[in-house]
Amino acid sequence: MYKFRKSGWMSWMLQASVVALLSACGGANNSTVSTAPQVQTSNPPPASTGSSFPQNVLAQTTKTASPLLSASTAKGFASSTSPAPQILFTDTLSAPTTGGENNQGGYLSIFGKNFGSASDLGTNTRVYINDKEVANYRYLGNAKSSAKTGLQQITVQVGPLGGAPAGSALPVKVVFNGTSSNTDNTFTPSAGRVLFVSLSGSDTSAVVNNIAKPWRSLQNMSTLKGAYFAMQAGDQVVIRGGAWHDTNGQDKTWMRFGGGTYARNGSPSAWIHITAYPGPVNGNAIEDVHYTTPASASGGIAGPWSAIAGTTGEYISISNLRMDVAGGAARDAAPVNFQYTAGPWRVVNNELGPWVAGNSATLNAAGVSGHGKGNQVLGNNIHDIAGTSELQNHGIYADTTAQDWEVAYNWIHNITGGSAVQFNDNEGGAGSYTLPHGGIWQGFTGIRIHHNWLENAAKYGINFNDQGSTHMGTYEARSWNNVITGTKSYPIRINSTATTQNMWFAYNTIYNAMTGASGYKAYIMDEGFGSGAGIHNKFYNNIFAFGPGTQSGTTWLIDYSTPSTTASYDFKQNLYFSNGQSVPLPATLGDNLAVSGNPLFKDAAAANYSLQASSPAVDAANQPDIFAVNDDIGNTARPQGNSKDIGAFELSGAVIPIPTPVNGMCGAANGMSFSAAPSSQLCSSGVASLVSFTGKSWAWSCSGSNGGTTASCAANLASNPDPSTPPSVRQQYSGVITAGTSVHQMPGNVSAGNWILVTVGVNNNALGISGTLSDNQGHADISTFTSLGRIYVDGMGTDLYAAKATASGIYKLTVGIPNQGSIHLVEIQNADAVNLLDVPVATSTGPRFAGTALSSSTQTSTRANDLVLALVDLGFGNAIPFSTNGAWQLVSQESGTAITSRIYGLTPNATGAFGISGTVGGSGAGYPGWEAAVIVIKGQ
Repeated sequence: MYKFRKSGWMSWMLQASVVALLSACGGANNSTVSTAPQVQTSNPPPASTGSSFPQNVLAQTTKTASPLLSASTAKGFASSTSPAPQILFTDTLSAPTTGGENNQGGYLSIFGKNFGSASDLGTNTRVYINDKEVANYRYLGNAKSSAKTGLQQITVQVGPLGGAPAGSALPVKVVFNGTSSNTDNTFTPSAGRVLFVSLSGSDTSAVVNNIAKPWRSLQNMSTLKGAYFAMQAGDQVVIRGGAWHDTNGQDKTWMRFGGGTYARNGSPSAWIHITAYPGPVNGNAIEDVHYTTPASASGGIAGPWSAIAGTTGEYISISNLRMDVAGGAARDAAPVNFQYTAGPWRVVNNELGPWVAGNSATLNAAGVSGHGKGNQVLGNNIHDIAGTSELQNHGIYADTTAQDWEVAYNWIHNITGGSAVQFNDNEGGAGSYTLPHGGIWQGFTGIRIHHNWLENAAKYGINFNDQGSTHMGTYEARSWNNVITGTKSYPIRINSTATTQNMWFAYNTIYNAMTGASGYKAYIMDEGFGSGAGIHNKFYNNIFAFGPGTQSGTTWLIDYSTPSTTASYDFKQNLYFSNGQSVPLPATLGDNLAVSGNPLFKDAAAANYSLQASSPAVDAANQPDIFAVNDDIGNTARPQGNSKDIGAFELSGAVIPIPTPVNGMCGAANGMSFSAAPSSQLCSSGVASLVSFTGKSWAWSCSGSNGGTTASCAANLASNPDPSTPPSVRQQYSGVITAGTSVHQMPGNVSAGNWILVTVGVNNNALGISGTLSDNQGHADISTFTSLGRIYVDGMGTDLYAAKATASGIYKLTVGIPNQGSIHLVEIQNADAVNLLDVPVATSTGPRFAGTALSSSTQTSTRANDLVLALVDLGFGNAIPFSTNGAWQLVSQESGTAITSRIYGLTPNATGAFGISGTVGGSGAGYPGWEAAVIVIKGQ
């Protein structure tokens, strides 16, 4: 049997026989929530030209807007003669309708799909505002992110619109070949003016609304002239093409919003809009406005500094510009930097990058960065953002006070300086920071990240982080229909101590991520509060697929500090593909509806992550959504078949066989004996459940798929421990790490086959992030060592690694890190030849001046002949006293370093869960606090 996945005209006819009138859901709506406008999510069919997505000739289908933002309106279509145009968003929400070029007002750019081609503009493709046709047409073609989003752009001069009054929101409509678009995007006429700026202009003779008499400067603080000083609410600032390098704006920028008499603000119905001149009527050539931030300068267009937040730089739109940064620029020289604006800003259809690091000592901003409420970053091409070894220069960076942000339809790629998208509470203000217009900032709430292509970042894909360990506030975000690929570290990271967290991820495709060497390797990293009554982070219907570059040892989820639970980190019906690596079963995440297997992308090598007809992701998302997602990344309506497809892409136009039922079958672990819960070979077919202990045995099930049966499985509890000789420490070394490169050598020869335990504690850094490691026995870089874990406490990081001695003789280790620290090398004999650890490393941290140190207990060990080691770092201070409780013995003492770091050992001769505790002498732990790691070495 076969089922038909509906597309094209036949699909429309089939649907039309059932539904008389089809409607489509909202695009980037221009309505407001409180005072901040919110973009509405739209779900259009793909563009007819210029799209990199699989084309689907679907006539309009009923699609419900995602309720992630304020409101949405059903959208109808006029006829079935051609795919309906779909408006997703516009660059500005208001502009003058008189004045300007030929007294026809300002310019408006419209972004969406199915607009036709350039030759259709003004004939087959027309634009209406409140059913009044615009004055003239300037451009129809690809938008700046179209290579990955398929977006098209129309730019028009709006004209008088029949004398429409200022302040009234009017519907915008595109008509292509007689077929009308949705009308839920609005445009508001303003009483503003048009201010032209040109490299050939004059700041002394410029005239408002006169294209022939432009200003020379956006802002010139030395003369207090330029368009900025003439600017008022509702104005449109139109910049002519050319190579711009001005730095005579406030604080060596192109333009920065000032305070007092120099404050400038738009309003909800009269935005200030800065844009490129769209070229002549019917010229189809927007002028290239190319601004480069020179060396030592402070960036492009910037918002206010903190002292004047809430008084200036609000309701600002920036569109159609090209901005980059030369080497040696200032640390926060972002092309677009909201700074401390109260918001909102719209940053639409700009090319931002490259940013060359050059000799800049520190770079910690982004292509778009800053604070504020209601900011929208839509349809930009942000690329080649470089940084320093700190990796703090990102694609998009939202700081403290950011809320109600939308990041959508952007292509963010080659971010060698940091993460693709980062939300970082740099000031530790969640739940306590006073907002510019009053009230308390609760945290990153109302964050919407969707329809983005995030590709190749030196750090994370999407990162939520707090710096202050606030232990209060709320993080609430939803991310859907994104592609994340090529991140060197975790594609998703949540490091928050907010007590309420609702971070939801649905229908994303993550492939070939975690490609760089790291102490921890995971697709999702939980580093903050992983559990608690208010923690409800969810991951539904995503594709998590390892690629050829995914580092060996990568897993699905790592709990760095507070362990998560299946209630706090809820995984449901994701597709998992380990690409041959050994990883925990999805059931260990609680994902008992998981789909496992190759997602069968059409051409992953060519970055085409759409699905083949036989992909197991097709029609597999048959559980209720955590929130409504009614299109895919290419704006194809969901579902196209009986159910939605897992991941960012919905298959359309394919005929696929109905899958054969697959019965669950127990694996080789069934019937065997284990002293701890088995974790591998649970099922030979089907999806394994969590393993439970019945009091006498271990039990689990293997659920079938496609209507197949479920098998019940069990294993015995092992009662007799392995009596072989326990592991022991053969020799040890401790030493000082100096900034730069340092070499460390064992005091005696090592024996081939023995394990070398390496601990590296570094001030204000982490070896796994910005350091190098190699030895004289074939381990050429940090990725060739086995990562055991990492601890971090307020500026001090300790990484734990292991390597096997490949030959008897001298053992030398070389460390490269730009900070000082301490190191231990411990040779261990008689350990298991395959796995050094019996159970994962358990870590704990504590504050400065603490008089006690207490580690987390490990998981229950499986062998009575294990060796238990405990690393205890007591922070800065020479030989801070520490008295252990119990039978712990000192194994490795710090040697000549300002950081007190020791390793203790214990041979328990029994299974159990182990931790170390003791009393810290003197004035307690040094700065920044203590950290401990318990390492259970597996016996043979």
